[in-house]
Amino acid sequence: MIWAALLLAAATGRVVLVDDVVRVPPNSSRAVDIALRQRPAILECSFSVIRGSPEVRVALVSREHARQFRPGQSRQIILSTPFQRTGGFRHASAIGEYLVVIDNHLSRGAAAEVQLTVAVLFDQPRELSAQRRITVIVLSLLFLSAVAFFAARRLRGAIRTRWNA
Repeated sequence: MIWAALLLAAATGRVVLVDDVVRVPPNSSRAVDIALRQRPAILECSFSVIRGSPEVRVALVSREHARQFRPGQSRQIILSTPFQRTGGFRHASAIGEYLVVIDNHLSRGAAAEVQLTVAVLFDQPRELSAQRRITVIVLSLLFLSAVAFFAARRLRGAIRTRWNA
């Protein structure tokens, strides 16, 4: 069963890192470590408040700026959602260590239980620059023309041979 799940993850390029309920005390925050060590990927995060506080905010912070992170300051935040009951984000992340921070600072009296899912998508669509696209198109057309020219010469020779016989 585990092998089937690993093969499915490898085929789709999506690996779920966190799928858990996180309890965040009132007027506080909790962080979840995320490490991308293989290659750049798209980090996908979704959350939903199950119980407690009406709204939370989820932010993505680099590990090196985690000590400087203060609620309400956005200098160190890579990406953040507004305070809401459910939400999520997608972010193209480089290799490195990150924290997904669940912020419950708006709630003065109720802890929040948040269903948090963090996944990594490795199949990033890649796009060629305009100059490379033009080069590929020109080279493809040249190759197609050469094949058509060669085929036409061979067919012309075969037709002449057949008509002259």
